[in-house]
Amino acid sequence: MTRKVAAGLEYHGSVGPVTGFDPLSQQQHQLFPAIDLNIAPQWELNFDLGVGFTGSTDHLIAKMILGYRFNF
Repeated sequence: MTRKVAAGLEYHGSVGPVTGFDPLSQQQHQLFPAIDLNIAPQWELNFDLGVGFTGSTDHLIAKMILGYRFNF
């Protein structure tokens, strides 16, 4: 969007073991619209609000990540 603000979309899911997927009612599928704020050259804030689509998934989740960029 700008040099300081970026938008994104994250998907988080769990379908069970590879040898046999769980029934849909036990699977977890969530979609997270996200905003990234570059608040300083070394610092980033990430805000997400997740919505669950199945009965075994939390219906609403808020997430925040504070990131620091290291110079190696």
